[in-house]
Amino acid sequence: MKKGIDAPIVPILFSVIGVIGILIAWQSQNTYNFIFPAIMFILAILFIHTSLDGKYKIIHDVVKSLDIPNDSQILDLGTGHGAVLLAVAKKLKQPGKAIGIDIWQSADQSGNSQTTTQQNIDRAQVSAVAKVQTADMTKLPFNDHAFDFVFASFAIHNVKPRKQRELAINEALRVLKTDGRLVIIDMEHTREFKRIITQSGWQVTVHHAGINGLWGGMPTSILIAQK
Repeated sequence: MKKGIDAPIVPILFSVIGVIGILIAWQSQNTYNFIFPAIMFILAILFIHTSLDGKYKIIHDVVKSLDIPNDSQILDLGTGHGAVLLAVAKKLKQPGKAIGIDIWQSADQSGNSQTTTQQNIDRAQVSAVAKVQTADMTKLPFNDHAFDFVFASFAIHNVKPRKQRELAINEALRVLKTDGRLVIIDMEHTREFKRIITQSGWQVTVHHAGINGLWGGMPTSILIAQK
């Protein structure tokens, strides 16, 4: 599948700061001054690794662990290039269905577009059970209790401010069936997400994703909520 770098400005900034740091360290002729730019380059490498490879391993492991029935109705919030959408669609057969929604902002992921994601669906040969559409996760155009699973992979942290993130989570819970599960994979605001979900009467488990989920210095957490 065609991939894109999440928040591409971040590794660029790490690299630019690293280059500036090297120039300053070179002029100072002090070996210790090279430590800071070296850290910046390491953070950039970790970020790119997670974006292009690590997050896909995390998603694969999470989807594999859920034992998803092949007739499930699944919603993927902020689907981007469709990493989660494709992973779950491969487990489905009609009448199972996976829907990916996004507002397609390139600032969130390079090359982010509905056309690109549709091409990924076609290449994976899952168009019979997967589709994408434009929609805002804070105002979902779906009925109550419509989905068995709702996923949000590295997406809700892009919603600002906090009240809008709370709307997004409450919308996700609204469209879930009473025995459904909400799966959030993210590197920011995970305590906030857990608080909002538990206040709504859902139980939440939290796991850490390890080295594959390091966005620079920010670790990834996996939240799974169910009644």
